[in-house]
Amino acid sequence: MKKSLLLLFVLTSVTAFSQVNYDTISLKTDEECREANKYALHAADYLLTNPYNKDDVKRLKSVQFISKWMEATPDFTFIFDITVSEKVVKGNEDLLGYYMAGMTKFCLENVEKSKNDAVVMVSTIKMLLAYCENPKNNLTMPPALQKLSDANKKGELIKALE
Repeated sequence: MKKSLLLLFVLTSVTAFSQVNYDTISLKTDEECREANKYALHAADYLLTNPYNKDDVKRLKSVQFISKWMEATPDFTFIFDITVSEKVVKGNEDLLGYYMAGMTKFCLENVEKSKNDAVVMVSTIKMLLAYCENPKNNLTMPPALQKLSDANKKGELIKALE
């Protein structure tokens, strides 16, 4: 009986958490932003573990929430430089949402390393490459990102980003 109740509780909790309504999450105060960290990570995990589908409303809502959270959070600073626009997302603007998801995931899971912009960028690009290189994820890499993928396979990613 106890096992059945525990299983029911876990399934109910997982189902409730997976159906987050991001529109209802307030990001007006620092404390609300910190409380929303778990939802930002949830959104990032959703994006990075599900195949790309342009028409997926949950994908769009996840990207929108991450964007709002990134702008509001007092605990992290997110840098989008020319490298990101020219070498990562150029040619496929949907990649920006996945890049933001990678940054969010990396920073929330590696708080100490999140202060080093270069480490965040390289780690995020590696995460994005892993996602895009999986054909099941249906996200085609533009030529600039493909060059980074080739460089990463040779252990030359940092050099290719210079």
